[in-house]
Amino acid sequence: MESLNELLRRNSGFLLPFMLVLLVAGIVLIYLPKGDEVIYVNRLHSPAADFFFQYATHLGDGMFAVAVAVAMLWVRFRHSVQILLAWGISGLTAQLLKRTLFADMPRPAAYFGDLVPLHYVEGVTIHTTNSFPSGHSTTAFALFLSLSIMMQGRSHWLSFVCFLLALIAAFSRVYLAQHFGIDAYAGACIGTLTAIYVGYQMEQPKRWFNRPFWQRKL
Repeated sequence: MESLNELLRRNSGFLLPFMLVLLVAGIVLIYLPKGDEVIYVNRLHSPAADFFFQYATHLGDGMFAVAVAVAMLWVRFRHSVQILLAWGISGLTAQLLKRTLFADMPRPAAYFGDLVPLHYVEGVTIHTTNSFPSGHSTTAFALFLSLSIMMQGRSHWLSFVCFLLALIAAFSRVYLAQHFGIDAYAGACIGTLTAIYVGYQMEQPKRWFNRPFWQRKL
């Protein structure tokens, strides 16, 4: 039976930079007035960045996570289950928070209104409600950490690449003025913790995920 410490160690390529970013971002968000990070990042816009982030943000789409889960059927059935569980549990948690405790939290477009002219990327639908936490950030971190866990520690560099992809998806939400930094921060934490929990539970030998059927592939 794999210990939690072993799972964390195997995924240090993802988790160590994640903890570093959490620390730095947490300090920045504590000292910056709310919304300043959105204004600063939004002012870095360029045609190339607009093009990149309007597509990179889809790394955190629920449909993208489902597509990856379907693709995993050709690798191992249990990998599909792992992704769907991590995505489903983390996404449900984020949506419950969005629509209950933090239902009244506006997104940047509504928060700033006409007081601060933000740059919006053409073709990206701008939402105004249900800001906290970021669902895309939640999904991205749940998905890419799950993929890292599936690698069984084969490559810390690939684990780090998974982290970078999740980070890009989360950062895109601030760049596109869809979320505040704290929204992406919270979503990343929810997604990461959920992926660790699901990954650890699936490694336990008595779980039904370890029966022969779930080791098969299409």
